[in-house]
Amino acid sequence: MFRRRQIPKKAGEGENPFLLTFSDFMASLLAIFILVLIVTLIELDKKKKILSGQQAVMSVKRDKLIASLKDIEKIQQRISGSLRGVSNREQVLKGILEGIKEQLGNSKSPIPIEIVENNTVLRIPGKLVFETNEHSIQNKETANEIGEALLHALSQEQNRAILDTVFIEGHTDSQTNKSEMGNWGLSAYRAISLWNLWTGNDGSLTALKSLRSADNSKWLIAVSGYAERRPTSGILDPQSLIDQPNRPEDRRIDIRFTLMSEEKQSLEELQGSMHEVEEKMKALIFELEPKPPIHAP
Repeated sequence: MFRRRQIPKKAGEGENPFLLTFSDFMASLLAIFILVLIVTLIELDKKKKILSGQQAVMSVKRDKLIASLKDIEKIQQRISGSLRGVSNREQVLKGILEGIKEQLGNSKSPIPIEIVENNTVLRIPGKLVFETNEHSIQNKETANEIGEALLHALSQEQNRAILDTVFIEGHTDSQTNKSEMGNWGLSAYRAISLWNLWTGNDGSLTALKSLRSADNSKWLIAVSGYAERRPTSGILDPQSLIDQPNRPEDRRIDIRFTLMSEEKQSLEELQGSMHEVEEKMKALIFELEPKPPIHAP
């Protein structure tokens, strides 16, 4: 019997064409995947750089915010220090007024004193009351005792150190004064009368004239008149002023003490610093606020 001779197959003959197509497809996918991976890595690197830049920007903004908060803290500390200084001087002033009150209360003929208006004013109820439309001092002995107590307190350097001005204030009731000077002039003359009694040619308290303010820029004692504008019972409505014009307690002298404001310049500087910090904070907040997206036309 004859055997069929096996003819060798050419390369590529007899292979499954599906497998060839699938292999090419997978190779293409792999190439695309590699390309996508490369592009993704490039984009990630870009975003990393962007994020790194944003982190640097945020770090700068954070440092600015911290610096602004520290500035605010420093300003708050200075304000607190200034307020403590004011509070301390207020306590010293209260002690001065209480000392005058105690001295007059322990005299041979005790003179009752009221400390009013947040411990800034000495009021002598019933002792230095004036007759209607009169400005002359009737009770000179009492007036001089008050002047002596005032001079004793103001002669102490530590007391003057906190004071700006001491006002001798004249007041009236709301009765009409038909003279040319009116109630304004009458109230001023009442204060002037007391000052002249103390420091005039026959006065025994002329040393009051030489007292100067704590900064030595002006005389310590001044006189002023308020007419009927500051009644002892507080501000009265117009009708009450008409219905109750005759109020002896309002025809009086008050002695008002004002404090030296050492913090005035400091507080003005702090105000400027606060304004600068405020502007910085506004700019920083504007930078940190999310911005609406910008749409391309």
